[in-house]
Amino acid sequence: MINFRLILISILVMFFGMILWMGYYFYFRTDGRGNVTREADSPEAAVRGQQTLQRADALINQRQYTPAKALLDSLRDADANPAFFISTEDLEQRFNTLRARRRRDQAAQ
Repeated sequence: MINFRLILISILVMFFGMILWMGYYFYFRTDGRGNVTREADSPEAAVRGQQTLQRADALINQRQYTPAKALLDSLRDADANPAFFISTEDLEQRFNTLRARRRRDQAAQ
């Protein structure tokens, strides 16, 4: 027969291990607000991502909001490709800029 005390101790050890792992992950892998921080695997991947964001910026500045939104939407899954890197903050900033400019242009019309 399995010892009940052994099972209870095992469960407690796993629970405390999980709490410690979550604390480590939150402290070292997030920005303090719960957003996971990521870094590019290579400088080339970061450059490719920045070039694509510059294309999106150019489209926004030319007031071509529909193609800019389509480009930014396609970048949401860019982290699945290790040869391509865009930080979440940069992408979020571009979406906010797009929304603000589109709203401003609609209000001006």
